[in-house]
Amino acid sequence: MKTGLVAMGIGAGVLALLGLVLTLFPGPSATFGWFAYQPMGDFGFVGGMPFVPTTRLWGLGLIAVALVIGAFVAGWAVGTAHASRVRR
Repeated sequence: MKTGLVAMGIGAGVLALLGLVLTLFPGPSATFGWFAYQPMGDFGFVGGMPFVPTTRLWGLGLIAVALVIGAFVAGWAVGTAHASRVRR
């Protein structure tokens, strides 16, 4: 059972690292847009690029999943260690 916990801990670490890489590296930049004139006076500009890039959102999501898996592994390890001490 301990090898499964170790594998889950390693998997959580890999997910956290991948999430960190996706979060820290810059996302794609816009290569076009309005820059010379206002196209319509009564229209509010809605940009094509989101405020938070999609890669950053995926990275933060992966970090959150890694934290949940890591908390599960830590809780399981503490619980089984406590249960083995109580049985003695």
